[in-house]
Amino acid sequence: MNWLKYLVGLAALAIAGCAAYFSVTGLGVLFSGASMAVMVMASTLEFAKLVAATYLKQKWSVIHGFNKVYLTIAVGALMLITSAGIFGYLSNAFQQQNIKLDQVQREISVWSNKIQQDTAQINQLTGQINQLNSNQGKIIGDGNVNSRILKSVDSRDKQIAKLQDKIGVLQDSSIRYNEKINEIKNNNIELEKEVGGFRFVAEAFGLELNTVIKFFIFLIVIVFDPLAIALIIAFNGLIAKENEKPQELNELPKTESDKSYEIYGDQPENTSKPEETPILLSEKDADVFSEDIFNPPKNEVLKHAASQYNDEPEVEFIPNAEFSTEDMINKVRTEQMELYKKDDFPWHNSELWINDPRAVQFWMQHKGGSQRAYNRLKPF
Repeated sequence: MNWLKYLVGLAALAIAGCAAYFSVTGLGVLFSGASMAVMVMASTLEFAKLVAATYLKQKWSVIHGFNKVYLTIAVGALMLITSAGIFGYLSNAFQQQNIKLDQVQREISVWSNKIQQDTAQINQLTGQINQLNSNQGKIIGDGNVNSRILKSVDSRDKQIAKLQDKIGVLQDSSIRYNEKINEIKNNNIELEKEVGGFRFVAEAFGLELNTVIKFFIFLIVIVFDPLAIALIIAFNGLIAKENEKPQELNELPKTESDKSYEIYGDQPENTSKPEETPILLSEKDADVFSEDIFNPPKNEVLKHAASQYNDEPEVEFIPNAEFSTEDMINKVRTEQMELYKKDDFPWHNSELWINDPRAVQFWMQHKGGSQRAYNRLKPF
């Protein structure tokens, strides 16, 4: 899983670096009167924040009292400061675009207002023409046509012609104003592209553009620096787990019984937990027991076992049978252990078993023996 550790570390450094850059730059913008000093201070605080988060993660169980509480609060406060710096940076970036947008909107609104004024005048002149035509139609419709009426009609025709000329001029002006608006929009196509997505979202949800921009900035601020700190903590956790090497089966801590058997050179007969954990023997005793294993002493138990063996009927010797010294030693040891396991074995007579390492081990495990008692009983 090394690749995961490297990915988490790389992501943590990348996000923390970006957050630091935006935060330092944003705080410099917010405190433009002493921007350089504020940026140096913010850079130091950003580095200290990452170090403090790492220290808290690795030494959480060791740190106590005021230092632990203060460092935790300090990391949280620095996250808020970083978030404020990021908010300032993103807000400043949007404000620069917003100023250009406002300038474009003001230029467009100037020409739009002129178009609206011309449109209003056109509507007014059109109303006057309609009224003159209506009056002229009534006069002609009465049938009383004379020279005075003809002059009046002729005067109205001239008025209508003048009004139509004015309407034509106003319409030409409106066309020119629309061309100006289109020219402004064409000159600011790149700016429109930059905010086009936000404008589409704003129009889709019926919100103002500023509201949508603020919402996106808040989302970025909420995720940015907290995510960097979380990844820093996760990276430290992965490093700590890797340093703790997993113990394999053969590396697991051995019981006192297993260690004792190692000293004697034998393997434990069962893996069940003994009733009482025996105490390990000293190096001197271990050397003696090892010597006894390779050069078994001729103690009373062996004599007793030999006498029982002689009392048994002789077994027919098979010439082709394969016997080894190891088999014979294992057979004798098995017979010894069977004697020790009997309820009537005289454990009170230590001379019968004190020199047999396996008997001593059995006595310690199952008969309540201890290292101290063994030191009192041993003959050497």
